[in-house]
Amino acid sequence: MASDEIKYAEKRANEILETVMAFARLDFKKKIGITDQEDLFDSIGTGVNMLGEELEGSTVSLREKEQLLKEVHHRVKNNLQIISSLLNLQSDNFEDERFLAMIRESKNRINSMALIHEMLYIAKDFSQINMSDYIVKLSQSVYQSFNTKDSSIVFEYDIDESLYLEIDRMIPIGLILNEIISNSLKYAFPKGKGAVKFCLKKKKGDICFTISDNGIGIPKDFDYAQTKSLGVQLIPMLCDQIDASLIVNSEKGTCYDLCFKAEILS
Repeated sequence: MASDEIKYAEKRANEILETVMAFARLDFKKKIGITDQEDLFDSIGTGVNMLGEELEGSTVSLREKEQLLKEVHHRVKNNLQIISSLLNLQSDNFEDERFLAMIRESKNRINSMALIHEMLYIAKDFSQINMSDYIVKLSQSVYQSFNTKDSSIVFEYDIDESLYLEIDRMIPIGLILNEIISNSLKYAFPKGKGAVKFCLKKKKGDICFTISDNGIGIPKDFDYAQTKSLGVQLIPMLCDQIDASLIVNSEKGTCYDLCFKAEILS
């Protein structure tokens, strides 16, 4: 696949991701632009727009009713999974490794949001997510998506199980977590062996979240400001959304330290 085609595919995939992120926040106004090329992205975009219209119609009279709000989360989860399945079906038509990797990354991002709605659907409290359960489930899901049969990468968890967070902040956190885990699985362990550790604690009025690996680390000449990788660009952008500080250390493997307020300040 030519470079221009890859850039076009990345642009259209990003547009789909932004729209799906809006749906995950229960905002169904955003639409995907449809071109006259009638390609696979137009097909997926048309399907996503139709799903958004269906969900928007469903929520008009449901928002004030608890049981029906539960049904909204169920529908959003199902429709996000449909979008993921569409991407999966379309990937069968291509052999280009860069394109297939981009599709996998898009699917994982969508799945990170679908998992939030799945957990809200089965929870007693529709306003908050247990962060411990979410981190474990998402990390295992991302690991499985990389088809790492020949690797022996271990996940270690040191997480306060009493911490809960509302959906508006869980969506960016889920995407941040997805990008960091994906980067570790792609780059940190060339020999297929290592460990990724998740540490989540509440310290005074802040939640401190550390994701670290014992891999080969980030190259010394790596410039975050100059990279064109969407995944790398997403991490600081999403941290800004939740007013989280971010420190990246690569002395021994790679370590991401995020810190944000436990409660939203009015």
